[in-house]
Amino acid sequence: MTGSPTASRIDGLDLARGIAVLGMVGAHVGNQDDWPWLVVTHGFPSALFAVLAGVSMTLMLTSRGRVAVTEVESRHARRTRIRIAVRGAILVGLGLLLALLGTPVVVILPTLGVMFWLALPLLRAPTPWLLALAAACLGVGGYAAAQLAAAIPADSLWGPAYPGIPVIGTLWGPYYPALAWMGYVLVGLGIGRLRLREDATALLLVGLGACGFAVSRLAVMAAEAAGVSPGSWWLDLEAHSYSPPEMLGDVSVACAAIGASLWLARRARTLLWPVMAVGAMALTAYVGHLIVIAAVGTEIVWQPSNVSLVAMWAGIVLTCSLWRWRLGAGPLERWLTAWSTRAAEAWAPRVAPTPSDHAGGR
Repeated sequence: MTGSPTASRIDGLDLARGIAVLGMVGAHVGNQDDWPWLVVTHGFPSALFAVLAGVSMTLMLTSRGRVAVTEVESRHARRTRIRIAVRGAILVGLGLLLALLGTPVVVILPTLGVMFWLALPLLRAPTPWLLALAAACLGVGGYAAAQLAAAIPADSLWGPAYPGIPVIGTLWGPYYPALAWMGYVLVGLGIGRLRLREDATALLLVGLGACGFAVSRLAVMAAEAAGVSPGSWWLDLEAHSYSPPEMLGDVSVACAAIGASLWLARRARTLLWPVMAVGAMALTAYVGHLIVIAAVGTEIVWQPSNVSLVAMWAGIVLTCSLWRWRLGAGPLERWLTAWSTRAAEAWAPRVAPTPSDHAGGR
């Protein structure tokens, strides 16, 4: 039993989210020495997760692609911004709580929540602006974050370690700096505007991703051939180095993964449904795996075993599949939706359209 497809969800995006979550689990628990191919779980899945966050925000704005961004009514845009802002706040709070578990995993949720807030004024921005800002973040965001982090004492009011305002440090902290990672979200906002239910779009994303990844690697080779020191940060391809070629490679892989997922999900839905189930309740799965790490003990991370990895993967897939099959949306996803929708109803209730809502010609 795979459950019935719904008109509101895009299976390929759930598949991509499932891959992202399982990939991050692999980075935390897997033993790369035994399975060298696990190198793909470092950097790429978390970048894919961030790109998909941007895609989701655009789909919230456009009623899952049924309305063009330029035709979104202003009252709906206001409600969407409130929903996204509340979701960002919940992600920040949840992330800070998870950090209290004391696992050796850097929790991505606080930075993700901050990036939700940063995206609010850009939801309806022209696509060229989004791409230009994304290029700036990917190109120099990592450098800017490193310079700010070096200039600001870690224990100061604005430092990443300050316990009173930990959110501020996500902008330039050493892990997932929002100044750089907003590039992933902005690319996702742009991808969300495409016709994601069409094969042509899927193949376009795969092609663009492959080209972008090749450019990131060829640029490093060309720079080194021209005499640039191989040890230069600007040429660093190490995961989470936040250098321009590393981030370009990560976002390119994310685009290709989304395109491939969109294409495959339409052709092998039954076979891939268990991974889609993980993606449909990605937040629950992500939080759940951190709770398991805290319960089992940090040695599961410090002394990784691929037996533990396979067991955790199997547990996540089985649990999410059974929950999705019998109960539908995941528990945290329901909570996130309920609270953000309740806030939108309270602060921007549905009202009759105003003349300005139809300005711009529809």
